[in-house]
Parts: sequence; C-alpha cells; structure tokens
Amino acid sequence: MHVFRSMIIDADINTVWSAVRAFDGVETWNPGVDLAELENGTPTATGTVRKLHIPDGTIFRETLLAHSDLDHSYTYDILECPLPVTGYVSTHRFLPITHTGQTLGIWESWFDCAPEDRAEMERIVGDVIYIGGMAGLNAFLKGE
Repeated sequence: MHVFRSMIIDADINTVWSAVRAFDGVETWNPGVDLAELENGTPTATGTVRKLHIPDGTIFRETLLAHSDLDHSYTYDILECPLPVTGYVSTHRFLPITHTGQTLGIWESWFDCAPEDRAEMERIVGDVIYIGGMAGLNAFLKGE
C-alpha cells in the first residue's frame, strides 16, 4: 500500500529543514508526539533508533534508514507500533517553492496491511499522522 500526502509550509526550505532534520526533534513540532528518545546513534546517523511516545500512551520504535541535508529528506522504517501494518518504510522530504519562499512538504510510505484495514490505514497514516504532523510543523514555524 502507498500513502502520499503533501502540504505547503509557510516558511523557506532552510527554516523548515533546520526544524525537522534531527530524527529526535519531532517532538518539538509534531503535536502527535509527546517525546522522542534516541535509543542509539545520533540525530542524523543512519541506523539510529528512536522511540516515540504518542499522546494516547502508545509507543512507536523507528530506524533512520537514510538522511540527506542536500535533498532535505529522511527515510525511516517502523520496528514496533500498534498499527496493523508490516514492512512500513516512509520518506519525509521537502522542496523549495522559489517563487513564494515557501516549502512543499511531502510525506509518503509503503507498507502492507490486511485488505479490510486499507481504508483506515489510509486515513490514520495519511490524514492523522502526515497531515496532522505537517500542519503542526507549519503552526510551530509560525509561532502558533
């Protein structure tokens, strides 16, 4: 299954990337994360595992698979989570919108799930996690 969402963020690419580039920095801008802890490694090193504490009390454990300051992107997988998915790999990337000084945020993933879970995973992953996270990033960067 492929889930894709994009959003215009009202800040330039350098401002956006400085806010999101650290793998454990997600708690500062994403309202869906209470705490992000590194279990090993450093915030931009591949192989680093982070543990995310979600407001409902659940835990996600993820591995940083790729990180590029040049391409303004990172890719991670999920080791453990409460969602009924397997083989989850996600990329979060950002492109400059040079005409307006804004940034295009793109968040997408590929994973497997049971056919009966597809619609719900499209909603949860795409709308709750991705759109919710990028809306939180936009609000954070605006100082809201």
